[in-house]
Amino acid sequence: MTELNSHASNLTSGASFHQEPSQKLSMVALRERKKDQTRDALARAAFDLFQTKGYEATTVAEIARAANVSRRTFFRYYATKDALLLVNDSERLEQFKAALERRAIGETAFAAVRRACLASAEQLMQDRDRVIARAQIIESSPSLSKQERQQDMEWEQAISDALLASVHEPSDLGRRRARQIAGALWGAMRATMADWYSDGGRRDLVWLTREALSLFEGALTLEIEPGRAPRAQA
Repeated sequence: MTELNSHASNLTSGASFHQEPSQKLSMVALRERKKDQTRDALARAAFDLFQTKGYEATTVAEIARAANVSRRTFFRYYATKDALLLVNDSERLEQFKAALERRAIGETAFAAVRRACLASAEQLMQDRDRVIARAQIIESSPSLSKQERQQDMEWEQAISDALLASVHEPSDLGRRRARQIAGALWGAMRATMADWYSDGGRRDLVWLTREALSLFEGALTLEIEPGRAPRAQA
């Protein structure tokens, strides 16, 4: 009887259903790991199909089937087929912005941009073959190429913001200069990556990036706002 009362007391207090915090964390970690595995499986399946069938000819249903998931599951992870290839660029852009924000005391704006660009180049080098194959797929699709050009504007804006980060209340001239420099600098980076892609990634992208950035070292020692341009007469 005492045993039954004790057991009933445990059930009433919820002791039988109690989970330690570490168990809850393990379950959360397991769910996240499964999500990552599904996301990676979809990306791998899509990439293989894009290379064998072509991007435009591949459907979401085929990607989902190859990854052994439903179409509904596909859309829980990727909003569109395009997102499968462009999500890496978005993630790399966020990492680039974060690197720019980690500006050390005394580090110049150009030094911060240079450091972030070199880190991004190093990241691309680590997965060279897939990065180059992905670039070829994007180039084959007008819609993907258009979206990538739109993303270029975000990279330029990130550089422009970094150049103005230490300028208190920048003038119109300062903003113009920052945009001009950012556009020229990112244009050089795009040309460098295009050369690297066309060469099959045989050369060191970090070295090529350093070479391209050296073109701007002298120019970027200039002040963003050495003076103010006169406004046009009304």
